[in-house]
Amino acid sequence: MLPTARLILACLLLTLSLIPARAQDSLDIIFQPAPRPMPTAVMIESGARLELYFSSLKQGGLGLLRLAGDGIEDPRLDFLGRERRFFQVEDDAWYALLIVDMNASPGLRQLTVRADRGLEEISFARDIRVDSGRFILQEFELPANRAYLVNPAIEAAEFARLDEITSESGPKPLWDAGGFGLPLESETTSPFGAFRVLNDGVKTRHTGWDQRASSATPVHAMASGKVAFAAPLEIRGDAVVIDHGVGVYTLYAHLSQSNVTPGETVDAGQIIGLSGNSGRSTGPHLHWELIVAGHWLDGLEIVALWLPS
Repeated sequence: MLPTARLILACLLLTLSLIPARAQDSLDIIFQPAPRPMPTAVMIESGARLELYFSSLKQGGLGLLRLAGDGIEDPRLDFLGRERRFFQVEDDAWYALLIVDMNASPGLRQLTVRADRGLEEISFARDIRVDSGRFILQEFELPANRAYLVNPAIEAAEFARLDEITSESGPKPLWDAGGFGLPLESETTSPFGAFRVLNDGVKTRHTGWDQRASSATPVHAMASGKVAFAAPLEIRGDAVVIDHGVGVYTLYAHLSQSNVTPGETVDAGQIIGLSGNSGRSTGPHLHWELIVAGHWLDGLEIVALWLPS
């Protein structure tokens, strides 16, 4: 190598060594890029094109389907014994979120997609692999003044209330071109789906993600939408639920303060409240959840997923 080239290379390596290393557990609020990525698989039937934007799904996971073709009406899918309708964005193709409940059994499962075109029915069928979510086990001890919150009846009643809150959603997505981002720029602490043992006996599941936050840290809306709920709950404490359309909701829990009201429209990244330690919590942090069509899913999956808007 020539002396001049060696000098240039040495300077470059020195410059790179001075750039601070990014912490691996730090998660920035980053919204999705455009344009639409390439599908991982394509199926064609009678001139209709079904595109898949995933190769496999895990327990608690979700993927995107896109169906295009002239004259297509009322497309629907059947997967894991549940039927869901596709939604349309402007004059583009039809889209659907394929979801896997956290308790679904791993293995090959058949996806069926049907659509009408006049008197003709178009159908697709494909096996989808469902992988294990590899959920961990955690043990927690609640302080004496909150020990009553381990009562399974209280938890069941809260889930029933959340089912009511998230039971109705519009036919169009409310998120914008940015898709979904994280509510905080901090590391995660407790993962989605973890099996939990509370106070040496009561078993439950962690239905969201926790992110590190001191009290009164501003919490941001993960995507644009409409506030469906903003009030105290017993287990989740002061909470905000945002409807993002087509059955997609995000929930923000254990807040010390809510800055929004039900029915209010919010933008992606807008401050909707402040983190805290309310409800069934052992210290200040943010707990957030993703609920789609009544199922609790891994919220990091929708952050990474390209979505139409």
